[in-house]
Amino acid sequence: MRSRTTRAWAAAAGACVLLAFLSACTASGATVSRDSRRFPFAGRNLTIEAHETRLTVVAGERGEIAAERELRGTAAADGNASWALRGDTLTIRVDCSGIVLSCESEHRVRVPEGIGLTVNGVGGAVRLEGLTGDVTARLGHDGTIRVVRPAGRLRLHSTGGHITVTDARSARVEASTSGDGNIDLAFAAAPSRVEARAAGSVGITLPAGAETYRIDAPGSDVPSDPRSDRVIVARAGDGAVTIRRDR
Repeated sequence: MRSRTTRAWAAAAGACVLLAFLSACTASGATVSRDSRRFPFAGRNLTIEAHETRLTVVAGERGEIAAERELRGTAAADGNASWALRGDTLTIRVDCSGIVLSCESEHRVRVPEGIGLTVNGVGGAVRLEGLTGDVTARLGHDGTIRVVRPAGRLRLHSTGGHITVTDARSARVEASTSGDGNIDLAFAAAPSRVEARAAGSVGITLPAGAETYRIDAPGSDVPSDPRSDRVIVARAGDGAVTIRRDR
């Protein structure tokens, strides 16, 4: 039978090991790494595959893709984050495994003006700002999509997350959510066709003006004109559909 002294030493040693482990985790959680890269690019279409990171995409210079990243905690450890351009696909990955107290990452990518862009994301929010080319974005695992000042055609889908579009000059927009995601679309120029299907609610704000719309949706404050070439289709699951003009 072990003595009380032996048990006390064992308990103290265990406490020291635990304290050292927690101290190491805390130090790892405070780690911040910042980096940037430039990739030569002459293509007309780009696909970004983003895994477990917040992603912002903006318009940049012709002939290259410029990327910046900030990694925090375990994400900053060697081997836990990678980015590579192969052909027309930029792959961004962050993988944290084991006991993780902090794993955060954010990437900002500048793409050539006017190119077609496809974003496939898992586990993070996506913000697309000031893009003039056509955009397709598909997000899983409650990923939210925010698009600011777009000009090209939009095809957006989120599994469980919300979709928000502001100051749009896009003529055609298709947006859908599953889970409990809402859709909120606001236009700076009159669109030609809008299709919004949300598991939650749908809000569409059309620009002030004399344009008419053929509206297939309940709850519209804008009268429907069956002769109009402009079409609005909206469906909501658990929420309401609201369609109005900007004031």
